[in-house]
Amino acid sequence: MTSRPLRLTLAPPSPLLMIKALTALLVCASASLAVAQDTETVTDTLTSITLSPSDEALNLSTCESVAAETEFTLSGQYNQPSATVAYNVRLIATTGSSCSHEDVCNSTPLDEGGCSCLREVSGTGSISTNFKVGDLFDEVCVEGEERVVSFFLHYTEEETDPLLLNSTPIEEESQAVKLNIDLKAPTAPSEAPSISAAEEALRVTVSEVGGDASDYEVCVRESGSTEPFTRCKAVTPEASFRFEGLLNDVTYEVVYAAYDEAGNRSDESPIAEGTPASVLDFAEVYSDQYGGGEMGGCESTPGRAPLGLPLSFALLALALSTALNIRRRHRLLNTLLALSLTAGITSAPLSAHADVFSTEQSEHTTTVSFMAGSYLPALDSEFQEREGFTRPYERVFQNDAPLMFWVSADRHLIQNYGTLSLGGSAGYWNVEGEAISEDAAVSESTEMSIYPLALSLNYRFDRFQDSFPLVPVVKAGLTYYLWTVYNGAGEAARFASGDEASGGTLGWSYTVGLHFLLDSLDREMAWAFDRDAGVNHSYLSVEYQVSQVDDFGSADSFRLGSEVFLIGLALDI
Repeated sequence: MTSRPLRLTLAPPSPLLMIKALTALLVCASASLAVAQDTETVTDTLTSITLSPSDEALNLSTCESVAAETEFTLSGQYNQPSATVAYNVRLIATTGSSCSHEDVCNSTPLDEGGCSCLREVSGTGSISTNFKVGDLFDEVCVEGEERVVSFFLHYTEEETDPLLLNSTPIEEESQAVKLNIDLKAPTAPSEAPSISAAEEALRVTVSEVGGDASDYEVCVRESGSTEPFTRCKAVTPEASFRFEGLLNDVTYEVVYAAYDEAGNRSDESPIAEGTPASVLDFAEVYSDQYGGGEMGGCESTPGRAPLGLPLSFALLALALSTALNIRRRHRLLNTLLALSLTAGITSAPLSAHADVFSTEQSEHTTTVSFMAGSYLPALDSEFQEREGFTRPYERVFQNDAPLMFWVSADRHLIQNYGTLSLGGSAGYWNVEGEAISEDAAVSESTEMSIYPLALSLNYRFDRFQDSFPLVPVVKAGLTYYLWTVYNGAGEAARFASGDEASGGTLGWSYTVGLHFLLDSLDREMAWAFDRDAGVNHSYLSVEYQVSQVDDFGSADSFRLGSEVFLIGLALDI
């Protein structure tokens, strides 16, 4: 059998088939264009919607006036589509979540939900309208209800292309701007506030009420008054608050109320009563009950202010000189780092390889020290001690001796036979006690703060410290203690004379101590500390300080001297 080659013959397409294919192609292209236009509409058509004023509150106290009188402006911006598109843009309001194409312009009052069309336009690129909230509801201000009116920019379009058969409308809504109508007050407090008496004040603590309460206020009035509570102050729940400006020995009624974020005020709590009473802070106890000589004020003692001011300037000059020296050596940041690194020096035995580091140590011109010690001022030494007699500091502060903190900078003058330096120091100390009251129910605090300054000449016998790490230190100089006594309100108290209980007292001090060279514990680490942080030597410092701070024995001054053991850290830089 002889095989024939297979021949394929392509017949020309019929005109009807070509028309069908071309129609299908046009339909697909049009559909693709519609999808692309739909995507563009969703992402680019609606750009913004705003409501002005945006911070107006409709609450129990403002709803009637705002709904009837305040005119709001609702505005929207959008991008216009092509000329082949028929579209509508509407500003709508609803108390629901959105509005559909069919009911978008039903002007239904919003009391029971629904949508209200405020304005409809096309072909402009922007839309705006003015309205009053009272026009949107049959009844706006219904006590106990909470409503949220949402405003949308609503866009719909119909395609006019004849090739698109059975097309569906394209809809888009902007993000909503909202107006809250909150006419529901927070839950009223069920408990009365907790109060305690103070001098010309009451300390008040209120409890949280939960729910949507966000702010609280305490209100007072004189007991027996029929007037409403109008004297009010904002408070934080669960925190003690001092209501100032009251009269001693007058009984007051105290309530509190809660507010929500809309500004609605709850009903008031049950009433609590309290009576402010006179108490004596330390300044009053010292001057009134004990007749102490200090009268307060930097100029109360002749010569005190003129001496204290130059001393303060001298300390400032010394600190500035030290700062400039550190800056010159570009080691300020390294010095701060040194404070944390020094804590890491361990008590390891002397390194067996210390002698291999023969690199010369950096130059050091300043010693920076950080010291602290328990300080008990000699305030009571002004009064004769006798059996059965409690002196004022002991009575008010119970002979408490909190830590006094010192920071000092000593500029080296001579380093040939030990180190001779001029030093400036500043410190801080505070003590708190109970004020004196005849009424045990009245509890009030009082405080005293001291800011000591010192200028001293210091000598450190460190000539043999490389072989013997214990270094004797002696210091002597002038001191100037700035001080203030505070009452229970945290304000400067006053002496019986009416003068403010604040001032400054001049004196002198000397110190003996022993510094332990920490470099001896690990020579390798000490060398690295010097190389990386610029700390030439570091010492563990123990010092015994004796001071007499009484304006050199003035009968009209506090006795602030003391004997203090100080411990801390000293760094040569």
